[in-house]
Amino acid sequence: MEKRREENTEFKDLKDQVLEQAHTVETPEPETPTTSDSTTLSQSTTKKKKKSRTKELEEKIHLLEKELDNWKEKTLRLSAELQNLRRRYDREMSNTVIYANQKLIESLIPVIDELELALKASDKNKNFEAFRNGVEMIYRKLMQILEKEGVTPIQAEGKPFDYNLHEAVMTRKQKGVQPGTILEVVQKGYMYKDRVLRHAKVIVAQ
Repeated sequence: MEKRREENTEFKDLKDQVLEQAHTVETPEPETPTTSDSTTLSQSTTKKKKKSRTKELEEKIHLLEKELDNWKEKTLRLSAELQNLRRRYDREMSNTVIYANQKLIESLIPVIDELELALKASDKNKNFEAFRNGVEMIYRKLMQILEKEGVTPIQAEGKPFDYNLHEAVMTRKQKGVQPGTILEVVQKGYMYKDRVLRHAKVIVAQ
């Protein structure tokens, strides 16, 4: 009986040891990376590279947009300069048209001089009255034509001397006349619109 009780006790102790070993939790060993983990790492690296490339492209786009704005500004400035040149050209062309007959009119002035001399010469000989009338008619007609074109004689005799309009060929003392006054016109001067074609040659009081 006593021997049987001892066997039961040993069996119980052995059973407890087996149960204790069965419930013991083993420490897991480190896991090695799987194929799935490698794929995830590769995808992460690719995303970082794409993000860096996108940022680089955005910076280039910003620089190109800035350069485009500079070119637009330069284009606007050049356009304004071209408009100014066009206006200047139009103004010069307009002046060319307005004064296109200037050379012709200048060539006609000596003719007027000759006619005036002929009229003066005819005053000395009354036998040429008909000739004088004819010459005078031509003179008046010619002056009318020139006046229509904008040619007018420069007023000189009795006027104060103006170097912009007159050319002094002689000075002379004259009682009762203020110095600088034009006493006599030696040769008429002419204006073409607002330009002097020829200065009037005059004698000026001292």
